[in-house]
Amino acid sequence: MKKTDSKNYGRQFLSGVAILAVSTFIVKIIGLFYKIPMMAYLGAEGMGYFNSAYDIYSLFFVIATAGIPVAISILISESKTQRRFNNIKRIYKISLALLSALGLVGTLILSVLHKQIAQIINNDSAMYCILAISPTALLICISSAIRGYFQGNQIMMPTAASQVIEALGKLLFGLGFAILAIDEGKNVAQVAAYAVLGLTLSEALCLLYLFLYKMLYTVKPDNAPASFTVDSKGAIFKKLLNIAVPITLSSTLLSLTKIIDMTMILGRLNAIGYTQEQANAIYGSYSTMAVSIYNLPATLISAIALPLVPMLTSAVQENNAEKERAVISSSLKLTALIAFPAGLGISVFSKQILELLFSSQSSEISYTAPLLSLLGLSVFLSSMITVTNAVLQAYKDVKKPIISMLVGIAVKIVLAFALIGIPKINIYGAPISTFFSTVLIVAMNLFYITKKVGRIPSVWAMFGKPFISSMIAISAGVGLYILLNDFNSSRINILIVIFAAALIYLIAILKLRAIDKKEILLLPKGDIILKVLTKIHLA
Repeated sequence: MKKTDSKNYGRQFLSGVAILAVSTFIVKIIGLFYKIPMMAYLGAEGMGYFNSAYDIYSLFFVIATAGIPVAISILISESKTQRRFNNIKRIYKISLALLSALGLVGTLILSVLHKQIAQIINNDSAMYCILAISPTALLICISSAIRGYFQGNQIMMPTAASQVIEALGKLLFGLGFAILAIDEGKNVAQVAAYAVLGLTLSEALCLLYLFLYKMLYTVKPDNAPASFTVDSKGAIFKKLLNIAVPITLSSTLLSLTKIIDMTMILGRLNAIGYTQEQANAIYGSYSTMAVSIYNLPATLISAIALPLVPMLTSAVQENNAEKERAVISSSLKLTALIAFPAGLGISVFSKQILELLFSSQSSEISYTAPLLSLLGLSVFLSSMITVTNAVLQAYKDVKKPIISMLVGIAVKIVLAFALIGIPKINIYGAPISTFFSTVLIVAMNLFYITKKVGRIPSVWAMFGKPFISSMIAISAGVGLYILLNDFNSSRINILIVIFAAALIYLIAILKLRAIDKKEILLLPKGDIILKVLTKIHLA
């Protein structure tokens, strides 16, 4: 592979990552501005209803959308490499029809069976929220088809922009409807349903943007000769299902862990003497405060996974082993660089982070902070699951993630059932079981990838230096926090610590050469960044 080709694919990959990382970060910041006041308006009980409905919706959402958009991305990337532009159009039309049908089925199930679903999860009052969220299954399915089309063309901006639009809509409509319901004197369950309805409208706004963007966009082939061969509709449909069904199953299994947590927490806490209201309040605090923060770094990793699949698919199609290993190595190292400091920081500063974000929920913070601290240990692992699954999917080895997820979920169920049912452990069994299940899943996925690729860079090369840099930064952060508190105890101190620790981490990874000069040059404006770092003796 030519050096210029290596530079181009590397820059393209990292540019896609950068676009999605920025949008995902903005989305999560907006999400915090959404959930913090929502927690104040609904309280722990109301958030329990809200999150119960959202977790059920998420499971249906994954079933309908997780596999097919990835399959679209893979097939379009292959056709683009082969310069079969007419085939790209046919793939899109067939996938759009299929996803629309699946979305309609999901919407009908959620709307018609909302009462029965609420009874199954031991949370009868959540039925209003489930009904309010039911239309989003269809809306998101159609949106996912369009996103898959652009991702297959390695164009990440529509996905990034639509995510921000969706988050802003959720903030404005969700909070607006919740306030309206409170003013009208609705009960807690009804207020939660109004908030969920705002989410449904935000999905409609997101779809409108994607639809307009797709109308204005056309594939612009260069002057090289194109192939006009087109696969039959049946052949495309079969390829979509062969890729999508196993990916959907593995993603469904991942989302199923949220349902397991919800069911285990509510059911097992009832079994050891908690009332339904008490169990729901505990689950509401855990899912809204602890799990939301825990999920933040892992969702940022999706910015790596989305461009990874079409890029690695293209390398496989070209039979370019060097490019394959380079893309895998870059994605795993990027994951470590983001997830290690985030996970360690969450574990060490869990209480301070919660006090900063949820200052009005002091009683909930006292028992949620230790739970978040335990979850922080799984941040790197959950991030690795996202990326390693994407690697295996790009190789169309889509059955392997199902095996690892099944084994991990079995461990999760057994441990959660046993530990949450022990009065002295109770809800702490949820994050503990999460840790052990994610360890097993990551280990199995890395084993599969090593067998597939033959050789990947050493664990030390990818993970050692980011981990040491993270330890240095967090240790310095702890010392600074203690020093600041000696002068003035304030919730704002944690913001100063986070900023300082991030700066120390950046210096550490540069000094330890966790990122070398070649990798810096691949970044957007990498030549300018390298010049600045060289001047201040950091590169």
